[in-house]
Amino acid sequence: MAKTQENEKNTELYECILRLKDLDQCERFFSDLCSITELSAMEQRFMVAKMLHEGKVYTEICEQTHASSATISRVNRALNYGKNALREVFESMEERAEEK
Repeated sequence: MAKTQENEKNTELYECILRLKDLDQCERFFSDLCSITELSAMEQRFMVAKMLHEGKVYTEICEQTHASSATISRVNRALNYGKNALREVFESMEERAEEK
């Protein structure tokens, strides 16, 4: 598949995700789209990223999430050298929590 076709398909998926109206629809969408294993892996990586952002250490993250050190390392690399989207989301979540 050509790179532009891949980008168009990715864009269409991301635009679709942005159109989800609430948490219930979001959960149903991902349940329909992904297998239980895929969802579990994404949820685990998100928790690993959140814990790394909070300053937790690898051993604590491994114990609580059962993620491998390789997964934790990959997520840590994404946090430190990625496109900052995870960090932006966590900062936004922290701001919302402070407002409440």
